Amino acid sequence: MRRESWRESRGKGMDVLIDTNVFIEREGNWVVPEALQELENLLKTKGHTIRIHPLSKQEVRNYENDKQRKTDESKLATYAELSFPPYPSPESEFYDQIPEPDEFNQEVDDALLFAIYEDRVDFLVTEDGGIHWKAEQLGIDDRVLTTERGCKEFREERPAYEGPPSIQKVKVGELDVKDPIFDSLKEAYDFDEWFNRIPDRDAYVNWKSDDSLGAILILKPNEVEAIGDDPELPRRERLKISTLKVAEGKRGSKIGELLVSISIREAIQNGREELYLTHRVESDDYLVQLISQYGFKQASKMENGEAVFVKRLTPGPTDDTNPLEINIRFYPSFYDGPETKKFLVPIKPKFHSRLFPTYEKRQPKLVEFSGEFLSEGNAIKKAYLSQANTRQLEPAAILLFYRSKDHKEITSLCVCERVEYNITDSEAIQNIVGRRSVFTDHEIEEIVESPTTAILFKWHFDLDNPLHYQVLLDEGVISGPPQTIQEIDEASYKYVRDTGGIDERFIIN
Repeated sequence: MRRESWRESRGKGMDVLIDTNVFIEREGNWVVPEALQELENLLKTKGHTIRIHPLSKQEVRNYENDKQRKTDESKLATYAELSFPPYPSPESEFYDQIPEPDEFNQEVDDALLFAIYEDRVDFLVTEDGGIHWKAEQLGIDDRVLTTERGCKEFREERPAYEGPPSIQKVKVGELDVKDPIFDSLKEAYDFDEWFNRIPDRDAYVNWKSDDSLGAILILKPNEVEAIGDDPELPRRERLKISTLKVAEGKRGSKIGELLVSISIREAIQNGREELYLTHRVESDDYLVQLISQYGFKQASKMENGEAVFVKRLTPGPTDDTNPLEINIRFYPSFYDGPETKKFLVPIKPKFHSRLFPTYEKRQPKLVEFSGEFLSEGNAIKKAYLSQANTRQLEPAAILLFYRSKDHKEITSLCVCERVEYNITDSEAIQNIVGRRSVFTDHEIEEIVESPTTAILFKWHFDLDNPLHYQVLLDEGVISGPPQTIQEIDEASYKYVRDTGGIDERFIIN
């Protein structure tokens, strides 16, 4: 029998598992980072128990440096050990969603995650990007926290609805080259010299509470040159992602996903069919795990050992045209052949505003943004809950979101990734949708009083010409006010797609 739901136990003493990488930083011979010190104090003063996994201890025992090993073992001994932890077996459904480990440190990572997956602990705190990526695939990323997010979680009760991180568009010359986010780049490149040569280039940035950078994206929209050395990729027009960096404390906030989305929209705006970046790959590489979800593939190597990752926005004549492959590899292209089902999805204004908050009759172009905008409007992965009776939804189905009540119009085209039916347990909902959800805990509790359908999907486009209720009625797309999710026929769908102004370059059929 599973332990009491962590959501039911909020405010009571909870078990918080800490990854070794957090402990080693905490116990090193340097000043304790403020966020880490605050987290430890919050956990202790609020009656929560800090625990470590026995495999974390084993990792320390494997250190070759005897002095370091003894020091760290003595430090870890001051914390409670997680007793009789569960371990995933190769046959477990746990490994249906993430790759099996091929070395000991990956086994440790998976054991930490499995303790969360099986509800043996309430939260896991780690700075490991690979663990955060796996947590997202498992749908438990709302319980796997960075140190910074951990402080926020335990400092006070979460608000009813918390907006996503904001992005600001600035000039590179307005930024401080000494910001800590650039430190790792300086180790591998003559970064300062390059940075000082591009003061007028645009940068998309997110700021942390201490006014340092939480994330940054710098693009070169119009590059025409051959790239890579092994093999050399031919000269052509591409958008180059010069810098895409998310500070460790911001990982898990979806901000990396937002920056990828911005890069893709910039490429479209500049008429570029390919994007690329160069990157020195490390084990459990956060950036590689992020970009691979949206179709970036390693296509070449540089002489200095860096990998060249390339993404196309549309498939070529010899590419696989499997619908699911298209929707991932060539995002935002999507497959809508006649065998693909199409659905109209009515959504109340308050939830529409959370899923698509930048939408106001049409999607603002990137060049129109000044100051801040919110990530949900341009983030890619989203989730929606419905009590619709239909059980016809399936992966790769087209979803046309209809904003009811006020605007009364179809606004957005999305593609279904996963659907789960007949859910009556709020914890099950949370485990499925994770941080994709824009519903509060209280709203979810109310929704699951009736059997609920959870829909995970990707946002592809907002309609340039939203189609109003009266137009839809006159054209026979609907026969009355949409009250629930309903399938529409091929002719109705094509009318919405074509009249709504979806860019035909990204329609595959």
